[in-house]
Amino acid sequence: MSNLLYHLTDLRRAEQIQILHPQFADALTRLNDFHRLGLDGAAPRHLLLVGASGAGKTSALQTFSSQHPAELVDEGRYLPIVYVRTPASPTVRGLAEAILIALGAGLQMRGSAQEKTNQVVQLLRGCRTEMLMLDEFHHFVDSGRKVFDEVTEWLKTLIDTAGIPTVLSGLPECELILRSNEQLRRRFAARVTLTPIGFSSAKEKALFRDVLHAWDTQINQGRSLWGLAEWERVRRMHYASNGLLGYVSKVVLGALELMIRTGTTEMDEHRLEQSFTRYVWADGINELNPFNTDFVFRRLDQAGEPFEPTRFTRNSPPAATA
Repeated sequence: MSNLLYHLTDLRRAEQIQILHPQFADALTRLNDFHRLGLDGAAPRHLLLVGASGAGKTSALQTFSSQHPAELVDEGRYLPIVYVRTPASPTVRGLAEAILIALGAGLQMRGSAQEKTNQVVQLLRGCRTEMLMLDEFHHFVDSGRKVFDEVTEWLKTLIDTAGIPTVLSGLPECELILRSNEQLRRRFAARVTLTPIGFSSAKEKALFRDVLHAWDTQINQGRSLWGLAEWERVRRMHYASNGLLGYVSKVVLGALELMIRTGTTEMDEHRLEQSFTRYVWADGINELNPFNTDFVFRRLDQAGEPFEPTRFTRNSPPAATA
């Protein structure tokens, strides 16, 4: 029986799983197209990647970045893709420092924003960087009007000076930044939007079921499947995730962690129920937990609930139907 138990190696492997559903694959294709055009000498194309939290934006960027790893060559360090997380309380200087860290530069606290900007451009060229990715760019929305105006001008100057494809990624609030600067908006006219997988049509239901089946088969290589693609679990998982694969991942990986902790081999509703409460919504108990027998079968999108919409939320999936 011990050979059937799950171990931390299984969890680590499961954490690396990426499901290439159509939207995710489309995002990777667009990134590849813009990257390839730049390598072929075309004028830089810039891309805005937006979507709700958990839609897969960061996964798409990190997957593409991992396909183009850094190398040590005779000329020095070759860093084709630079992935940067925008600081939570950003300034122009703070973002410049984040890019410098991603480029492997020792952080020097002294120096003006302009000096750091010049250093960023020099290092991008020195590392022969081919694409710059700025994730969680929506953080600038709440940074104050002065910083807001400064960053739009700074970013426009940076991408023009660097002369490489640039990707901005984040919540739909990113569009507010572009609206404030017509020149920046024009540069990021190309957009990819990652939306939740719906559950109203037979096609959407089949896609969501296929995603869960892919999770099941990739985790359980050489083991019996958990039955994630069984209809009742598919339905409940859609309520638990609102069609966002980031939340599917939280529930599935959380349940796997509980199985490892308790030495069990069965993925049952109790594990999924516990995982939802631990990793998605602490108040999701009893009739508000999609894996509980008393669940009310409604979207968890009211005030204070995990999928409460914001004024920027788009394409929220309709309620699941039997």
